Amino acid sequence: MHLKPFSWPSGYRAAVCITFDVDAESGWIQESANHKRLSLMSTGAFGRRAGVPRILDLLSRHGIKSQFFVPGYTAEIDPKLVEMIHREGHPIGCHGYLHERTDTINYEEEDTILAKSKAVLKDITGVTPIGYRAPLWEVTPQTLELLDKHGFKYDSSLMGLDVPYTVPTGCGSLLELPVTWLLDDWEQFAYSAQPQVGGVIEEPDKALRMWQAEFDALYAEGRYFMLTMHPELTGRASRIAMLDKLVSHIKQHDDVWFCTPQDLYVAWAEKQFITDEFPY
Repeated sequence: MHLKPFSWPSGYRAAVCITFDVDAESGWIQESANHKRLSLMSTGAFGRRAGVPRILDLLSRHGIKSQFFVPGYTAEIDPKLVEMIHREGHPIGCHGYLHERTDTINYEEEDTILAKSKAVLKDITGVTPIGYRAPLWEVTPQTLELLDKHGFKYDSSLMGLDVPYTVPTGCGSLLELPVTWLLDDWEQFAYSAQPQVGGVIEEPDKALRMWQAEFDALYAEGRYFMLTMHPELTGRASRIAMLDKLVSHIKQHDDVWFCTPQDLYVAWAEKQFITDEFPY
């Protein structure tokens, strides 16, 4: 069995999505004891205060759009941040409310979370979000059913291919824009002593080498490169410099489509490219 070629619109050879999950404090504050742990809370706040501005500057310099997936709690405590991202033309998607794992909540709880987080983002931006990324990339059949119920058009949480595909929701289907731990900064840079997260803080050049190698191989095959990052991690100065080098490297290649998950959905809805359907 040979790898099926993928046909991108407008003659592009490959697609590149630079995306950010703006978890900030939402990932830590689920545990009530963490509310008073100011050092831990400030690690998330750094992403809002310094990381996102650095990221927006980099994107502006390169003239590319990103997509930001924002938990409802992050949006509530820092609506001006969401306004700034939106004002600069970057699409915003849902990412839970308190970064909840979907496999630990029941139908009613997840139903409420999706409705609440979607409403918070719409109230700030005036735009109804249609894209979703699950916290910790945990998706259940229940999640897909509820995404369909709440009018989401695409998800970016599963890992079944390295090109877009569609998945059944029970009532219909949803465009899936797959991810991979290989292209996530969390595995490279995340560290917390308590709760214990990560073991080694990698040097930026190691991540750069790994991500360049994956892009080069995907480009050769005509696939797509979906990079997932977090402002509290990649928003650090040396890592922004690394990301700048990565984007510059990608731009040296011909016929690369720098796009957002939202762009991919629009092109797919307009039948500019065709996907296969798989069960997750």
